[in-house]
Amino acid sequence: MPDGGEMQKRSPTLECAACTDIGLVRSRNEDSLRVDTGRGWLLLADGMGGHSSGDLASALAVCYVRNNLLDATEKNGEDKKPDYAEVLANSIIEANTAIRSAGKQSDATHSMGSTFVGALLNPGEMTYAYIGDSRLYLLRNGTLTQLSRDHTLVQEFVDAGHLTVEMAQNHPYRGLLTRGLGVNDEVEPDTGICALHPGDRLLLCTDGLTDMVNEHEIATLLGMPARADEVARSLIEAANSAGGHDNVSVIVAWFDEWIQYGDDRCADDAHHQMNMNGCE
Repeated sequence: MPDGGEMQKRSPTLECAACTDIGLVRSRNEDSLRVDTGRGWLLLADGMGGHSSGDLASALAVCYVRNNLLDATEKNGEDKKPDYAEVLANSIIEANTAIRSAGKQSDATHSMGSTFVGALLNPGEMTYAYIGDSRLYLLRNGTLTQLSRDHTLVQEFVDAGHLTVEMAQNHPYRGLLTRGLGVNDEVEPDTGICALHPGDRLLLCTDGLTDMVNEHEIATLLGMPARADEVARSLIEAANSAGGHDNVSVIVAWFDEWIQYGDDRCADDAHHQMNMNGCE
């Protein structure tokens, strides 16, 4: 390194942050998040509004997926990566079984449910899976693209041409799920693989953000030149400023080829699990 103190270029480093807030209306937070920056695992679940014990359902979803990922990684060893798309899909199916079983234990947990979205990141590629209406976005060259597809009745109306995207944004039944965890005995998650380019930014979020903030503003906030934790907090603040009608949770992430900050916010041993107010 030159004496002038220039930064050295090194392998891409994951810059990430997770943030969740109860919002301004709900009495408890039913969202759960898990971020493992050392492995590049981003997991988010939203306990379904109006269902009992949604916080337990979302925590079960995140826990089952993470544990299955750990088991699959350990079984295959360091030299051979598992089929992460298959692992994610099977984990979501197992989480559904666990949530259905737990829901039958008492009246307090009857009919509990959750959404789920998860992304596994490498510097050049992302594998993801989801069920419900929690979303995964990609911001590339200033353009925001929704990689997930809402499993909702309103989305089906949009796909059939009965509603425009603008009409769907404020439709009274936009939260009515066609697929979700804990809803039916069998579930069918969607999976995908996406190449990642330098400068790409990713957002996983609950509908507490997308119901309150339009995609143009989301793109502006996600793309602003700031630390990941500042971006995450700005998204949460935007949702609450718009009314904060629901719990709101976000995970933002991108790979940075340069070490820009002198902290260990995304150190390899960072493991965060949250289903309460807070940011990491």
